[in-house]
Amino acid sequence: MANPPRNRRRARDNPEPTGIDAIDRLAADRDCSIEDYIVAVSAYVRESHKLAAGPKKAGQIRLSNALGRALVRDLRQRLPHLSEVIVGERKVSGALRTTNADVSEVHPLDGLRLAVELKPVNLAVGRAIWNRFGDLRTFAVNLHLKFPFAVVGGVLVVPTYEEVGTRVAAEAEASEDEAAEDSGIASDGIADSEAEPGNAGTQRPTQHLIKRAVQRLVRAGGRKSEADGAHLLEGIAVIAYDPNTGTMDPDLPPRGSGLRWQEFVEALSSAYEARFET
Repeated sequence: MANPPRNRRRARDNPEPTGIDAIDRLAADRDCSIEDYIVAVSAYVRESHKLAAGPKKAGQIRLSNALGRALVRDLRQRLPHLSEVIVGERKVSGALRTTNADVSEVHPLDGLRLAVELKPVNLAVGRAIWNRFGDLRTFAVNLHLKFPFAVVGGVLVVPTYEEVGTRVAAEAEASEDEAAEDSGIASDGIADSEAEPGNAGTQRPTQHLIKRAVQRLVRAGGRKSEADGAHLLEGIAVIAYDPNTGTMDPDLPPRGSGLRWQEFVEALSSAYEARFET
């Protein structure tokens, strides 16, 4: 009975190569930047249809780990004394249930100080984006009710187009529909694609979905003190990127929304300094 968990841990700690160079080389780059991550996740979106299930999962693990390292890298520029941060899934006992934090710090005196959930949306954006929104709110409530001083953040990563009309896209949409039904999250009235699964897909813009998500996420962030609502997060980032160019969208989210990457890093850093720095 003990072997399967160890095997799963080994697969997560040392995932197999994907064959996509931009992703595989992340493992050797311990100081990767958010720009490095964007290049790699763009390659994943463009080429994931070529991957079997094993390499696809390995790519997702490598990308999540790289995004977490990029966040810690930027946080440490503002918080040089930040040290005991774990990148990778760590089980945390919340007030409602045990959950996994993708980036976390647990202090022997304070308990949970920092917890960030990373929520990439690679396919089926119209379905997935609302599922991820609900996940972030649940994550915040669960942890803040038990650790009111904890700095809780969420990162939503969304491409500026989604591919429709392919088998891979149809499978992703079905998976997101099942997840929404299990969690009771509504799709917010987003129309389903009328494209039928096929061998060739078309690219459908997602900027209108990202803008709608931004409007909601602005209201979900901005928790300034431990007295504020548990459902709010100290910081939220929305990374909108164009997989064809491997760059972040210059206009989404809008500047001053608090959701751009550097604004997010600053929000987490400021909250952390106010509560834990002496």
